[in-house]
Amino acid sequence: MKSPNYSRRELMKMMSLTMVGSSVLPFFAKASSNENLDYFDESPKAIHIKKGSGNAGVVGGMDIVFKLTKAQTGGHLGCDEVTMKPGFLGAPPHLHKTFDEICYVLEGTIHIMVGDEVFEVNAGDWHLRPRGIVHTFWNSGPTTSKFIDLYVPGGHEQYMVDLASLFENNNRPKPEEMASLANKFDITFNWDKLGAIVEKYKVHL
Repeated sequence: MKSPNYSRRELMKMMSLTMVGSSVLPFFAKASSNENLDYFDESPKAIHIKKGSGNAGVVGGMDIVFKLTKAQTGGHLGCDEVTMKPGFLGAPPHLHKTFDEICYVLEGTIHIMVGDEVFEVNAGDWHLRPRGIVHTFWNSGPTTSKFIDLYVPGGHEQYMVDLASLFENNNRPKPEEMASLANKFDITFNWDKLGAIVEKYKVHL
């Protein structure tokens, strides 16, 4: 049987394919084990969330309805609907390095601080709270406000779920519980700014 004659280019191509195959196969073997991997439903599905539906929770002065999770969106985003009472601060000043937050106000007004800048975000307005910059938000108006929060990419919605669980039965989170959640979900609090915000804008957690 005559041995095939391959050019140098053809031999190099075959060697590269062999090397790629040997590196890819272990990856698929690991992926099939589902160890330490987030689960995403990779088959796209339409999701219809009717008005008022969704799991609910309370965080301070906010009533939260959890709408979409990263598992439902291929990891791209999570989403909550929030109704905020007057006089409340939504969170201590904080930052995160791995995701952005987008707010769309449905009713009333929300004030959002990013760095040293404060934005008055009214019904119909959009606002981006970017990663890497200290921010917080509050409702200093006379009436409740309602808004949608989007987390891009998704994941922060689970932090909100876990945080709401610490407020169940009229409880308040302990400092060590807050610290544990913050470490788990990429939250860095800037407590030094809290007092000045509470005093200036007459709000509270």
